[in-house]
Amino acid sequence: MNRKIKPAKTKWYFLIWPLLVLGSVLLIIWSPNGLLHLRQLHVEHQELLHKNQILEKENHLLYEEISRLQKDSDAIESLAREELGLVREGELIFQFVQPQPEE
Repeated sequence: MNRKIKPAKTKWYFLIWPLLVLGSVLLIIWSPNGLLHLRQLHVEHQELLHKNQILEKENHLLYEEISRLQKDSDAIESLAREELGLVREGELIFQFVQPQPEE
């Protein structure tokens, strides 16, 4: 039996396969919905969570102030004095004016 041994042929899919894998990896990383975009979305999500916590703290403080103003008349008076510049009847206001430097 004389069989001829055929030379080993390189099959085309052994050459194409690594290129397909490399192309797929690059596509997964840099596509518009790829890993880089996912990372960017993760960072934005963390920033939004942080901003949300800050806003929740501010809301809590505002609710406390509302509650204090509804229950305490002294708090209303102090707020009116600070923000509106109101005074009680019979109080005197002293305003000190600084002289302007002569030129």
